[in-house]
Amino acid sequence: MGRRTKTTRDHRGPLQRLYDRQHDGEGKRQAPTPEAEQHATYTSAGMRYRKVPVIETMLERKQLTHEEYRRLAHYRDQASLAERSPVKSCLDQGLGGGGDITPTAAITSAILATARIERDLGSLADIARAVAVDDKSLSQWCVDKFGGRERYGPGGKFVAVVPICEKEHMKRAALEIRMAAQRIWV
Repeated sequence: MGRRTKTTRDHRGPLQRLYDRQHDGEGKRQAPTPEAEQHATYTSAGMRYRKVPVIETMLERKQLTHEEYRRLAHYRDQASLAERSPVKSCLDQGLGGGGDITPTAAITSAILATARIERDLGSLADIARAVAVDDKSLSQWCVDKFGGRERYGPGGKFVAVVPICEKEHMKRAALEIRMAAQRIWV
């Protein structure tokens, strides 16, 4: 009989193995995929990249004032917190839990604040949610709302999908997002 070799067993959990696969090299920076880069702007945040919210980009381009940005950012924070799940993760091995699944006070407060803001926004709630919470650019919102057409550059090369009646609809959307920001009370 031959000598039996001892096999080593991987004692790491499945999440640790997944984490190790995603972070295969020390000091390697994980860049966003080319598809993701086409739809959003990213900035470096240590070893990772962070998606820049559309409202920050609009502030940098001077399409929003600081006060309008502050109001839309407040709405974004409240809506994000309101959509957070009150259920404890099954991966959380700490004490607590139990069968009582109720939203925390912070989540309940955010739900109420978001509902109040959206009520005050009225017909502008659609564009405010799309831009501030869902991170759609004004042109993406216009294409979704009014339809779009393909734009071709020199030599017949495809450039982008732009809204129908682009100047008119973009001007209206810019005015609407600023009006929506004015309706938000912090």
